[in-house]
Amino acid sequence: PYGIQEMLLKTLVKEHPDHTNRAAVDTKVKLLNLFYSTGIQAVSKMADNIFGIQDIDARLKQDDLTLVPQIATLKLNGGERFNYSFATKYCALHQPEKFPIYDSIVADTFESLFVKGYFPKYTYSRSKSKFPNTFTKVEFAAKLKEYDFFVEFYKYFMELFDLKSFTYRQIDSYIWGAFKVAGSDFEIEKLAQLDKSKI
Repeated sequence: PYGIQEMLLKTLVKEHPDHTNRAAVDTKVKLLNLFYSTGIQAVSKMADNIFGIQDIDARLKQDDLTLVPQIATLKLNGGERFNYSFATKYCALHQPEKFPIYDSIVADTFESLFVKGYFPKYTYSRSKSKFPNTFTKVEFAAKLKEYDFFVEFYKYFMELFDLKSFTYRQIDSYIWGAFKVAGSDFEIEKLAQLDKSKI
């Protein structure tokens, strides 16, 4: 079913690649939210938020990572919601080569591998540390929700495991599929020996 959903979204973006049509933006937001259960309740307000961003199309093409928090931040009823996963998916829908998707499975995978010490550039610490690139598990999880760090880490992950020939979406699908198919029996650390032929 996800293949059909992705095909429909890609067709929609192909027909309406820019953000000059308010109805098209509204449809993209609604379908993305529906297909991937991103939890946006005020879809029309989110569409308004996106439609109102100046130069959004140029910024998408220039892989302006600051778009993600700008799209994610939605003011509602005097408060504010941060729709991070949705914003990464929305940007990836338009520029999949430039914007990796954040979701809980990818984040959990990165966190598990990080704690197990698979990333020499980043150090796990059980307590807070003042050293650069040294994090507790909670701190690391929070850092992944800073999109510039998430992208930096994702690229490092791809380089470390010789995955640069694959797209973000291919790697995301591999991680998601391996986790979903094997369920609780999936030993997440086995990603250190990724079978690239199956991506």
